[in-house]
Amino acid sequence: MEALYRDGLFYAQKLTVSPATMIEVDVAALREEGWDDGQILEINHVTACFTYANRTVLGLGCSLKGDVLGLSPNNSDDPDDWGHK
Repeated sequence: MEALYRDGLFYAQKLTVSPATMIEVDVAALREEGWDDGQILEINHVTACFTYANRTVLGLGCSLKGDVLGLSPNNSDDPDDWGHK
C-alpha cells in the first residue's frame, strides 16, 4: 500500500515541478500500480489546484506575516476556539 501512495506522490511531484515532461507513460504507470482513472484525475486536479493557488499567492508577493490562522470566522477574538458557532 505504501508503494501505491508513493507512486501517486511521485506523479504529483513531477506534475508540479516539471509539467512539460509529463508523458502518457506516467499515467500508464499509475494504472499498472492499481490506480483507477478517477483516482488519477483526482491526483491531477488537487495538484493543479494547489499549484495554481501557490503560484498566484507567490506571484503577487502575498504574505501571512502578522496574520493569525485557524480562527473561526465568527469568533476571531479567541484563537483557541476552532468551533464555527
